[in-house]
Amino acid sequence: SRGIALDTPAGKIYWSDQGTNNIQRANLDGTAIESLVTGLGDPSGIALDICAGKMYWTDFGTGAVKIQRANLQIPDGETPSTRTDIDDLITTGLDLPIGIALDTSAGKMYWTDYNLGKIQRANLNGTAIEDLVTGFAQATGIALDICAGKMYWTYLYGIQRANLDGSGIEDVIDKNFGSAQVAGISLDTSLGKIYWPTPSEDKIQRANLGGTNIEDLITTVLNFPSAIALDTSAGQMYWTDFNTNKIQRANMPEKPLYDNGYVTHAIPQCSLQYAWIK
Repeated sequence: SRGIALDTPAGKIYWSDQGTNNIQRANLDGTAIESLVTGLGDPSGIALDICAGKMYWTDFGTGAVKIQRANLQIPDGETPSTRTDIDDLITTGLDLPIGIALDTSAGKMYWTDYNLGKIQRANLNGTAIEDLVTGFAQATGIALDICAGKMYWTYLYGIQRANLDGSGIEDVIDKNFGSAQVAGISLDTSLGKIYWPTPSEDKIQRANLGGTNIEDLITTVLNFPSAIALDTSAGQMYWTDFNTNKIQRANMPEKPLYDNGYVTHAIPQCSLQYAWIK
């Protein structure tokens, strides 16, 4: 698996599977696995527009490099291989698109291109493509902090952030991740944290949004963790482990408590781990 996304209101986890070239989903506890889209080239990142009932994904398969979307539900009478609601959004100007993130309020999607060294964005229907950041090595994961007007991304030499228009680039984590560099990234904006897997060190790590206070969260049972998603309300993190063909989850170090929609404080949690083979 490469990409992972959560629909917590529906209790579902979605992922792209590069072994089977499918998009699949299951309950958050790993039960009721179902294929949603089959026969893709080489799917990678995935993002959900839950309110609109859509999923978006990148695909860098040979001869089929594109960004696509489809409904979260397969149309009545159709199957994962025959569904007719798949939209080709972007089919030109891509080389190896990896991560994807949505700003649904502004009607925009953002993605990284590993080979082109770019972050780009476009309207959700694929029009008005813009180059936001160019000229850096091997971009992979991307995550948005909409309220702060920031985007964060992972690349060969660490984690960076910038304004949503690509201006004001800052180094957040300065580290050479090597040929098996960090892949995914996810934000807990309520507690001001970045989470990421480090495949070359078989770790799940986090830091403050500004890059300070780096912590090792998971350092055992991993074998090339690649993508990560957070259920901040439940205080749980989910990730894909590429070499063991697993999706795993664990408690986050603390769980936020809310009052009227605002975080008041956080309760420490034990790091209980769960795993299932998908």
